[in-house]
Amino acid sequence: MKQGKVAFIGLGSNLGASKALLKQGWELLGKQKGICLKALSPPYLSSPVGMTSSYWFTNAVGEMQVDCSPDELLQILLAVEKRLGRVRGDQKQGYQDRVIDLDLIYYDALVTDSPRLTIPHPRRAERLFVLAPLAAIAPGFVDPDTGLSISTMHQKLLDTIARGQAEKQEISIGTWSEG
Repeated sequence: MKQGKVAFIGLGSNLGASKALLKQGWELLGKQKGICLKALSPPYLSSPVGMTSSYWFTNAVGEMQVDCSPDELLQILLAVEKRLGRVRGDQKQGYQDRVIDLDLIYYDALVTDSPRLTIPHPRRAERLFVLAPLAAIAPGFVDPDTGLSISTMHQKLLDTIARGQAEKQEISIGTWSEG
């Protein structure tokens, strides 16, 4: 693959065999034309954030090199979600339980906001389930919107939660090999 752009993808699931679904989604992404997989974080088990659910999430972040546009990458992510059984409900009702969720967090240093796609992901700085796995694989990556490194953003969120100034978020690291 020619020199492409770096993209970071958030992977999440709280229904079904979540860990297996995330691995399958990651592997399917790697089979797509124009995508070269670089790194996948360990899986993290996290409490639901911004929604009410009885089911905890398994989350990870993957780094890839791409030679497709952000819109083309979004289409690929949606197609993989659909292939793995994701049914998108009414977004007006808020977040819902899901078998898989693939979010484009960063696309190189691009900052854009359109009705269809916002990059960087608009809620990345508020979510440990994004920042913890991202810090595990790319702690020095600089957020193009804030100018802060991922490790700095992660620590700032931990501090904000500890002060009670953000929603409590429970999270623990796992491994891909465990049951």
